[in-house]
Amino acid sequence: MIAAAYWMQRGLAMALLSADWSRLALAILNRLLVLRPTDFYAGVGRANVLSDLGQKNAAVKCLEKLLVQHPTHAASWYKLAYLLESCQRHTESEPAFRSALAINPKMDEAWYGLAMLLLREERLDEAVTALEQTTRLQPLSPHGWYQLAKVHVKLEHSDKALAVIRRLRSFEPQVANRLASEIGLNDLK
Repeated sequence: MIAAAYWMQRGLAMALLSADWSRLALAILNRLLVLRPTDFYAGVGRANVLSDLGQKNAAVKCLEKLLVQHPTHAASWYKLAYLLESCQRHTESEPAFRSALAINPKMDEAWYGLAMLLLREERLDEAVTALEQTTRLQPLSPHGWYQLAKVHVKLEHSDKALAVIRRLRSFEPQVANRLASEIGLNDLK
């Protein structure tokens, strides 16, 4: 009987989330966590709803608690890193990004997030490595290429920046041209 009620509540929470009734879904998810405090689904759902409601510090606490019990869930580590970044808690976000990547080294969004953090800290050589991983995993996404070229310019590697622009020009010519103009390499075609 309790199990059936639990599954009905879980289904209702999913329906409410898909209908964007976040506050009511949060109340149900909280009840599910009272019934089963280690429920992975309810914990992740609660963290997402709290984040959507702008309660980012509460979402961080929820994910930290969840990850104690489920430390191998890469997406939760990534979500935690992203939330920590949005709360300006940068020193705490790097280990979370790295935990996500240790579990799933093919998580391109975690590589990109880590790269942006490293850029902010002016750790340019490490940022290049992270951006190279991003572009390897998402070769047709201009974001990683764009940042990679800008870092190469900061490192005074104009030949590498030009190679990135040429690569980018092969699938995003407008973005490549804007980038070339922005970094002062627009005269080279």
